[in-house]
Amino acid sequence: MTTLMKARLSSVLNNRKIVGSALALVSLLTMVLLGHWRIGAVLAVLFFAAGFLSRSFLVHLFWLAGCILLSCCYPSWMAGGRLSILDDDVLFLNIACAAAVYGLFMLIFGRIRPAVTAASGALLLLCVINYFVYDFRGSELQWADILSIRTALNVSSGYSFHLPVSVAWCVLLWGWTMFVAGLLPKEGIPVRPLLLRILGVSAAIVCAFCLYRYAPHITPRTWSRDGSLYNGYLLNFAVGMRDNIIRKPQNYDALIDQLEEEYPSEEGTLPEELPNIIVIMDESLADVRVMGNLETNQPVTPYLDSLTENTIRGYALASVFGGSTANSEFEFLTGSSTAFLPAGSIAYQQYVKRNTFSLPWLLQSYGYETLATHPFSARSWNRPSAYALLGFQDMTFSDAYPKEDLVRGFVSDQEMFQYILDRLDQQGDTPLFLFGISMQNHGGYEDESYQNSISLQGGSFPKAEQYLSLIHETDKAVEQLLTQLENSPRKTVVLIFGDHLPRLEEEFFQSLHGSFDELSDKMLKYQVPFYIWANYDIPEETTPVTSLNYLGVRLLEAAGLPLPPYYQFLSDAQAVISAINIEGFYSPDGQALTQRQADETQRQWLRLYEAAQYNNLFEKKNRSQVLFP
Repeated sequence: MTTLMKARLSSVLNNRKIVGSALALVSLLTMVLLGHWRIGAVLAVLFFAAGFLSRSFLVHLFWLAGCILLSCCYPSWMAGGRLSILDDDVLFLNIACAAAVYGLFMLIFGRIRPAVTAASGALLLLCVINYFVYDFRGSELQWADILSIRTALNVSSGYSFHLPVSVAWCVLLWGWTMFVAGLLPKEGIPVRPLLLRILGVSAAIVCAFCLYRYAPHITPRTWSRDGSLYNGYLLNFAVGMRDNIIRKPQNYDALIDQLEEEYPSEEGTLPEELPNIIVIMDESLADVRVMGNLETNQPVTPYLDSLTENTIRGYALASVFGGSTANSEFEFLTGSSTAFLPAGSIAYQQYVKRNTFSLPWLLQSYGYETLATHPFSARSWNRPSAYALLGFQDMTFSDAYPKEDLVRGFVSDQEMFQYILDRLDQQGDTPLFLFGISMQNHGGYEDESYQNSISLQGGSFPKAEQYLSLIHETDKAVEQLLTQLENSPRKTVVLIFGDHLPRLEEEFFQSLHGSFDELSDKMLKYQVPFYIWANYDIPEETTPVTSLNYLGVRLLEAAGLPLPPYYQFLSDAQAVISAINIEGFYSPDGQALTQRQADETQRQWLRLYEAAQYNNLFEKKNRSQVLFP
């Protein structure tokens, strides 16, 4: 090779623009041939841009790229996974989510270093909060939880915080990137802040377009840590925001016409004596025996297990696990299902914005006085506003209780049930519908001052033992309540059900059932017991499984009250969709299915159900006066 050729080659190799362009082309072609053109496009842009930038700016650019990648890694590492689990398109979309956030902070600051510092810190904070939310309730942080921050703060004192190694490692790694930032040379390029802001917002728009264009097939994963492990947490969070937009169901008008035709408005006949109706949604009341053999030193719920006479009992699917109590209330009171709402949404806070047809409104029309009571803060879950819009004429909260019997700082079930009995004693001739939400068994089962009465055989699970001991106390309180109501001169119907299974040691659940990978296994964590009891003769029945949205039908039938058109529809729907929740549904033969696995008959009933629910919750001008008078 001649000296001239060497000089020219050296000149070419030292020309960053040429080298950057060549590497951009090579990387793009290579990744296209390997079937990963999106990653190749990103690498091509980075190499091409690097060729036209100064060395100091190039250093900042690589620091920026490293911070973006780490922001995607943090939630996966905290969940015990790694980015290599993710498909290439999913990884690309997670990077796009992080880059969009960085672009927005670039718009704010107009400089690389402070923008990256703030963006990476904000995303790390989001990931840490997500870790602790999962640790407390068993499901990941979703965008709707931001609306519930007040509720979370109200109950946070019952939980203990532990800094795990994975979280500490991520925080320290972030600290190292900030230390590196202090060692970086000045950016040293003649680019004005305005231009950087334009570049930042442009990058955010491009990344948002990528999410719009390539993420429609991504559905939020709400079970366990699947959001972080299989979608990547940032993408899972983003598609949860996207899916919050409620769209009118297909063929909506035709479906409503069909419902009005098949379920015309009819005047029902009320019984001569309207019974009092007491509904108690007992906090975290569940029966873990549905998962497997539970061995304890004594029976956990001997009285509830013995209830058979004048009792309808069984199990109902909730749509929440470990928290979000308000959604269980919503499903029972309205007959709606969160299966047709965005994953992670809280209906009380997001969708109950005007008078909404519900059990309290219906019972008001039958001549009942309606009361909601909860021995805790009125600020939780936007309850005062939601209760008024759902038809409760009166509501009482913590300040209505004397707090003479506290368990772990919460009003005990026994004190709450005595409050209900006192309220019944004060009731005149007007029948009462009382809906009560207890607080005794709320999560945070680590109170060392509480003396457990239940111990497990063959394993050490302190949280589970404290939880089961609390349920044992509930059993005693229920016995006292029903014993007193049994001798009441007025007919009374009582419905008791749990809102959700609480978050306990995962090893405890595994000791009972093993894996929860299949849908049929997951459904076990959503089952809660229910009991409809009366102090007069009603037909006894045991139901294998139903769901909370159908319990209103069972309650009205047990009380001898007529079913209006909407509840007639729910009664018929239950014959095809036996139980439904956010994960899927049960067919009449007991098979657990997702909505995508429904056959044509099941799919048609699901469409009708979704259309009816949309009409009640979201229709502003044309709400059906037949279904929802």
